Amino acid sequence: MMRFLLRAALAFEPLAPTAISYYLSRTLRMWKQQGLIDDYKIHTQRLGKIHYRVTVELEVNRNQVHHFFAHVLPKRSKTLGRWLNV
Repeated sequence: MMRFLLRAALAFEPLAPTAISYYLSRTLRMWKQQGLIDDYKIHTQRLGKIHYRVTVELEVNRNQVHHFFAHVLPKRSKTLGRWLNV
């Protein structure tokens, strides 16, 4: 049973770059609407089985960079740290 579930999960693995791009674009679109960034571009490439390259280009000004490093990034790193038990 477990072997079947693993094979079924890996059958959808080639669709992962599309899913990664979708979820990243949702967050970046929200940041753009809030005025945290001016524009963004995302490119996700599948290099191999469970191996991806994600390129994110952000267009920001000086005030947006300051706000991001002072307010957004520390909150994200705390959440990520709790999730990874770091």
